[in-house]
Amino acid sequence: MPIISVVGRKQRKIRILIGALYIILTLGALTMVYPFLLMLSTSFTSPVDQNEFRLIPRYLRDDAMLYRKYVEAKYNEDIVKYDIWFSTDYGTFEELEVPKDINRGLGMEWRKFKRTLPPDSLMLANAYTISKMTPLTVTEYRAFLRRKFGGSLDRLNHAYEEANESWMEVGMPLEDRTVRNFSAPDTRKYRDFLAFKKTQPDSNLITVSVEGLFQDSLRLTCGSVEAINKAVGCKVRDRSEVHLPSRIPNSPMADEWEAFIRTDCPVGFVRIDAAAAPIYRQFMQKKYHKNGDFPMPTCAPDGGIALVDWIDFLANAIAIKYVELRSPEALFRAYLQREHGNVQSLNKRLGTNYASFLEVAPPYAANDWMELQENRRSIRREFIVRNYREIIEYIALHGRALLNTGILCLGMVLAILTVNPLCAYALSRFNLRSTYKILLFLLATMAFPAEVSAIPAFLLIKKLHLLGTYWALILPGIASGYSIFLLKGFFDSLPNELYEAAVIDGATEMQMYWKITIQLSKPVLAVIALGAFTAAYGSFMWAFLVCQNPKMWTLMVWLFQMQIWAPQFLVYAGLVLAAMPTLLVFIFCQNIIMRGIIIPSEK
Repeated sequence: MPIISVVGRKQRKIRILIGALYIILTLGALTMVYPFLLMLSTSFTSPVDQNEFRLIPRYLRDDAMLYRKYVEAKYNEDIVKYDIWFSTDYGTFEELEVPKDINRGLGMEWRKFKRTLPPDSLMLANAYTISKMTPLTVTEYRAFLRRKFGGSLDRLNHAYEEANESWMEVGMPLEDRTVRNFSAPDTRKYRDFLAFKKTQPDSNLITVSVEGLFQDSLRLTCGSVEAINKAVGCKVRDRSEVHLPSRIPNSPMADEWEAFIRTDCPVGFVRIDAAAAPIYRQFMQKKYHKNGDFPMPTCAPDGGIALVDWIDFLANAIAIKYVELRSPEALFRAYLQREHGNVQSLNKRLGTNYASFLEVAPPYAANDWMELQENRRSIRREFIVRNYREIIEYIALHGRALLNTGILCLGMVLAILTVNPLCAYALSRFNLRSTYKILLFLLATMAFPAEVSAIPAFLLIKKLHLLGTYWALILPGIASGYSIFLLKGFFDSLPNELYEAAVIDGATEMQMYWKITIQLSKPVLAVIALGAFTAAYGSFMWAFLVCQNPKMWTLMVWLFQMQIWAPQFLVYAGLVLAAMPTLLVFIFCQNIIMRGIIIPSEK
């Protein structure tokens, strides 16, 4: 019994020791996997949450973070313009708060009205990004043009008189109708853009907030809320509560209203009464020093000298009583007044407490939240896939990265599996006097990094006039001292009786090489092939040096170029995608690889 007890205690100690070793190995594995998981999770983020570094991105379960991401993308990642348009003071989209006290009735009224707005009151959302990532709207715009021109980039270039080399270079016209003197260009490209704009859903259209521009001008001229109250003659807690009437008010706000109309307001939202035509005629006759009939446009002309004259007249000559503001906010209040008659009826139906229609403001933030709630799944799915879609499109539409990488990897693997086994076979089968000297020379090459031989190899490739070709990528890496040494050791372990029997049967040397040596060496050849594939696939510096033409760049060169301009989350997505081929090869070929590692050691 005592002996059995001692043995049992020893076995328990051994099991405890083995368990501890497994725990240590598991912790070691986690230290390797954890950074990769962080990189993977960050690859699904955007500027608003890329610095959180969570294993699971927060927007996958938190609607507040999803709202921030949605608003950030919708308003072009431009927090400065967002603050101007909606009279907020956020420093970043990370500070964005979910709107409270949402009145869905008012939100539905706004949606019905928004469909009646003219196109010049709306701008496309997701039109550009600060992070230089391709917005969703631009991706859809390019798909629209592909369908229109039958997938022919040459036809598009001819029609638009451009010189795009890929679809990724096709840009969408920027339409910033908050600019005072914005004018739509009379070109075929812009007309096609307007046709594309009509196909977009309401959720992808931003209403120009003229009232927000006015409130921001008050912030710039007055500063504090107290100064704003003094300037406009009211008592508000925030500048967003100052509303802009369609005509000059009979109040202290009149001076601020007139100054905004004459100098800052986008002229596309200004109308001039026809009664001001004689004043316009006199203004034009005086400006050009000639008599004539100068018809007055009641709204801003499309562009050119006529637009310049009209803005000059608005700023310096017209009596302000003839000016009317047709802002989306003013039109929305007129719409509510037509629909409900009076403010009491509006309050009763919507459960609000407005004193007048002038107090009604379009629920911009509440509408964004409602859009998010209604399309939560599709929006979340878009954020999950958009970074990887960007990488795939970038690689697929730039040069021939995938084709070049495929040719390089295939050519390198075939070349290494041809040259190195033949060399190792010769050293193993034939008793050369200099065999060990040759092996020593091959092993010596392993003592120097690849950078040492880069300059001589480059000069040799240049003398052979192979720069910019696939041969320049493949030839310098064909012979490998390590592979030859490993293969020779494996070939030496093969039974010599097999070769003697083959000689008796009349087999040639090449038949013995192919039918005996190669067939028995598949595991170790798989290890060498994997090493060749990994080296070729991950090669960057050599491929960048010998192939300066972007059409010959491999995948790694393109990914390196992308890191110069791409944001962090996009770089991580590219690295994850780049790691997939090597990972898949190891997963599906691990049995062969392990046999190639274990069998030589057993021999």
